[in-house]
Amino acid sequence: FEAQAGPDTCISVAMSLLKTPANSVQVITSSLGLLLETDGLPAGSDADFVQTLAVLDIKGADGATVCCAGYLVHHYTEAASGRCFGPFNLGQVLRFCRALSSRLESRSRPLVLGSPPGDEQSRTNAAVLLGAYLIYVTGWTADQVIEALGDEADRTFACSWSRKDRPEAKRNMKVSHCWAGVELAKIKGFIDLACLSSDLTTDLVCSKIRRVVAVYDAAWIVPGLIMVCADPVTTALDPNPETFSFLFPEEGVPTSPKASRVRRVPPDDSISQFRVLSAACTPTAAGAPSIVFPESLSPPSRFAEIHEGKPEQIENDVDGMSVATVCKEYFNKALDAPTHGSVLGVQKPLDFTSFLLEAEIGFIIRTNFHKEPGMPKTGSYQAADFMQFGLNHTDIVFADMNGGLPKKTDVAKLLQVCPGLGLQKEGGGVVVHCKGGFGRSVVLACCLAIDRFDLPGAALLGWARVVRPGAINTPEQELFLQSFAGRADMRKFAGLIANGDASPSTKCGPCGCSLQ
Repeated sequence: FEAQAGPDTCISVAMSLLKTPANSVQVITSSLGLLLETDGLPAGSDADFVQTLAVLDIKGADGATVCCAGYLVHHYTEAASGRCFGPFNLGQVLRFCRALSSRLESRSRPLVLGSPPGDEQSRTNAAVLLGAYLIYVTGWTADQVIEALGDEADRTFACSWSRKDRPEAKRNMKVSHCWAGVELAKIKGFIDLACLSSDLTTDLVCSKIRRVVAVYDAAWIVPGLIMVCADPVTTALDPNPETFSFLFPEEGVPTSPKASRVRRVPPDDSISQFRVLSAACTPTAAGAPSIVFPESLSPPSRFAEIHEGKPEQIENDVDGMSVATVCKEYFNKALDAPTHGSVLGVQKPLDFTSFLLEAEIGFIIRTNFHKEPGMPKTGSYQAADFMQFGLNHTDIVFADMNGGLPKKTDVAKLLQVCPGLGLQKEGGGVVVHCKGGFGRSVVLACCLAIDRFDLPGAALLGWARVVRPGAINTPEQELFLQSFAGRADMRKFAGLIANGDASPSTKCGPCGCSLQ
């Protein structure tokens, strides 16, 4: 494994020290190898000239294991994820890349990585992490990673929120999709790899990523241009003290502490809670909050029947619902959100509108109905309230049932209402949301990204699962995205082209709005 040694010498050393067959050790670089045997790392395999280590045991500069938290969807219990075990989130990926890079830079011995014996889930997550390192740090392409790691590319992930009490559908997303996703983010400039230059810069970027999801239950699909999130009403009414409290600036003040609002109203009175929120921010001309919504946002009759039923009826009757019955878990952690002062020493996150404006979001697209399972009794927000702050808004609603797929007309409307996205900055970015911010919203956001950047849907599926754990929550949604090779396929599906000419009026290039 010395820098001068060739692959044959490296493998011979690995064989003798690890007591494994030659074809079980894949030499990646002169200082890094991968143990491919499913039995995992041999016990007591460290020697003077080589060290073995489980990929998921890599430690950062602070001595903490980078992936100690495992796979998780922020705000939700581990049990709610069902069979889903990965891939790990973007923050974990970046921290792993930085930690492994630092370890190899200061190495005294070559390193052979592996996974715990018989742990297929750890091995699958480890493959994604190692591929990301090779793409982001060593400059490999996804194809080179696939060639080097062989069958690891075909390992599969369970669909997000796959329930353990039901037969599992065929798995569609592969490790190779995640590698393709992290590569497209590098090529298109979705991420600035200078963030891996030091522990400090890596921690800063990871902190920003965590803040967005922890406080606003949101994530960037294309940084600066396309964001996804949960319906903001569900997050504003979330008792989690870390999330924001208000949809709009309160009487000219950009933030307001959640605690003061919760003390004023009974925690179980969602109608009163919404009225306090609405009255404090956007009263009608008569001085009273308006909760009247257009008929176009009324759910189909099946939704109405379910919404009036008991929770157990919802769970038993609606097989097509993806996460309607998943409940959030709330964490009492210190806020790291952007703040503007404090009240009684309590740090205050920006209200949702101020957050969007700071993020240069100019357009909100809602895909969920006013009332559907999992939404507060009061329903969603009034679109006009956001529009008075200069935010454009449109509704492209479709049911979270039977796979949660948009119709052709939905995708056509999406592409037509966002004609300049990615081509010019004047209109700002777009935030797409559904109830939970995982299914319908991510599918439409990916459709928009495929069209604007001519991306393969399979790679975008892998990227979406990394930047938004829990995203794409039905097998139908997975296959839907995988069916698009790029812009031409998307526009053909939407009925916007007749002869295969999918070129937009202006050439689309990298967005230049990377995470940094």
